[in-house]
Amino acid sequence: MTNKDKKVSGVVTAPKKKKPTTTRKFGAKTVTKPPKLALEGYKWLVEYQVNNKTIVIKDTIPKQTVYIYRCTNSLIQVKGKVNAILLDGCKKCALVFEDVISGCEAVNCQSIQVQCTGKSPVFSIDKTDGAVLFLAESCLDAEIITSKSSEMNVTIPGATPDADMSEIPVPEQFKSVIKDRKLVTESVSHSGG
Repeated sequence: MTNKDKKVSGVVTAPKKKKPTTTRKFGAKTVTKPPKLALEGYKWLVEYQVNNKTIVIKDTIPKQTVYIYRCTNSLIQVKGKVNAILLDGCKKCALVFEDVISGCEAVNCQSIQVQCTGKSPVFSIDKTDGAVLFLAESCLDAEIITSKSSEMNVTIPGATPDADMSEIPVPEQFKSVIKDRKLVTESVSHSGG
């Protein structure tokens, strides 16, 4: 049997694959929206604030939540007691609040500072690089839950009223071993010597 088409050599080649194209451009500026500070229902919305150090949320009630989204280089103060506070996608921001019922959460943030002058049962930090928590004496029994985060410190009052504040790093590295057929995980500490 012969091939009547002289152009076919008998070697089969796979078609060349095209590289997948992406629509995302690195280094492209993100769309900035106008800043927003509003109470919608029971939710305070603080969005797209830039270089604003005068944001004060007052006259709060315990049913309200505070949602802080994509703020940059801003200071947010929350007076009174609220149900929950969430920082989402903020950079170089500071939050000062009195009391929160369910907890304070930070997600996808960079270089934030959070200060509780009253009481909060839980602080949750997720996908955040650079977080400092300043806790009041009344808040020392709070739980601090971290996930996929780095550069975290907790600052607490000194042992006596005259003592300086103490800054404690939150562990980022862990070691897990199997003991008695169970996984045991502990933080890794590095000694400087």
